[in-house]
Amino acid sequence: MLTAKLEEGARHFAAGRMEAAARAYRAAERLAPGDLRAGYSLAVIDIRQGRLARARARLESVVAAHPDHFMAQHNLGAVRQQLGDWAGAAAAYEAALALRPEASDTREALAVAFAILGRIGEAIDQHRALAGDAARRWAALTRIALLDPAAIDEDELDEMRAAAGDASVAAEVRCGLWFALGEALDARGRSGEAFDAFAAGNRLKHSLVDAAGAARAHAEASRSVRAQYTRAFVEANEGRGHASRAPIFIVGFPRSGSTLVEQILASHPKAQGLGETGVLSELAGAGAAGPRLPAGRLREIGEAYLAAMRARGWDGASRFVDKTLENYLHVGLIHLVFPRAVVLHTVRDPVATGYACFQQLFASGNETLYDLGDIGAEYRRYRELMDHWRAVLPGRVVDVEYEALVADPERQIRRLLEAAGLAWDPAVLRFHERGGAVRTASAVQVRRPISAEGVGRWRAHAERLAPLIEALGISGPAGAGSGASDGT
Repeated sequence: MLTAKLEEGARHFAAGRMEAAARAYRAAERLAPGDLRAGYSLAVIDIRQGRLARARARLESVVAAHPDHFMAQHNLGAVRQQLGDWAGAAAAYEAALALRPEASDTREALAVAFAILGRIGEAIDQHRALAGDAARRWAALTRIALLDPAAIDEDELDEMRAAAGDASVAAEVRCGLWFALGEALDARGRSGEAFDAFAAGNRLKHSLVDAAGAARAHAEASRSVRAQYTRAFVEANEGRGHASRAPIFIVGFPRSGSTLVEQILASHPKAQGLGETGVLSELAGAGAAGPRLPAGRLREIGEAYLAAMRARGWDGASRFVDKTLENYLHVGLIHLVFPRAVVLHTVRDPVATGYACFQQLFASGNETLYDLGDIGAEYRRYRELMDHWRAVLPGRVVDVEYEALVADPERQIRRLLEAAGLAWDPAVLRFHERGGAVRTASAVQVRRPISAEGVGRWRAHAERLAPLIEALGISGPAGAGSGASDGT
């Protein structure tokens, strides 16, 4: 009977009939509660259907009873990773790798988890092991260079440069190599060569994405939000939201200092950093942000959002930080759903921000950030919407200026905590000593004390950054860099 139910479940699963498969496996589980096959199969179905918290619980039960089950350990790592539990993910990946040291996908996932947890040396060790495999060498060297540019020696640098210029190497791989070369050369003080490498990487990446289509979509999204969220619409829907004051939202443009602000806040004993969750965008995308918002729906959105935060590790009592930058599109929704929430806007010199984007190969999205002119145009679209929020919701958004923060850290951190509604605690000054996950392009930088070293570095390349400066609407290099001279 058990075998028949397991086979029935397998047939339904292979045919894509997940609910029928789950019924068969649950029946098998009742017949033999100690048999791992049904429990593991139900966990896989949960993963397929997006029930990650339930999948995690099932997989934890499987590995507790059968710690030698490689796929259960690996999938547990993947599920924990998706839920934001990077320490737990690393532990599961380590257990899986101990069972199969040759499992390259597991090793790569473990290296990523180590990097996000700030265990940079261990991450590099894993990538070094992967670099011995010819099929994974370029990706491994790329990640090593991005984690610690000094860890790449001159022979490897030459090898990477040759591969980056080799048209027979896959374009996406060559993109990564060009950006990694930029980092390695910049760390060696060869800034001109580094700029050339970043420029090559941007040109190649730009050829692989639909930047024009993304720009049109972003412009339309901005127009739609501004049309919907008028002052009259906001006033008509106020007072229906959730009472929680737990969320602290950070919005802004990529590479504007948002990760630094999140790390500072997350170092407070009464706050948690949950990274870039994307949850509010998902809820808004379901039509919740439309102008004819049904009465009572705002509170439901709030409950759904908080439930998602609990699944990502929120303890339910602390304040928490959601650093999804594109929530700048949803400031109006945030205000209506969580009228007591804090919205912080990280602001950095626009040319410095654009130059930092030019130096960054993003993990996904951001198609409009691989051309200097496109970067400037995207920045202006974003600032136009932020100006809209200032007009519609005056005083609702608190600006946090990057240059002021690095110039006078303690004073500005005190101001930041006050704006966030958190009492002073000296732990925030030691934010760089904090453990925990940092899943952004700034993951390595924010493990170090605040430094003003990078402020104004773009000026050495002012002439070559002319397309960015022009697109920003700044009169010229002499007038750039104030943060207030971007025409917004």
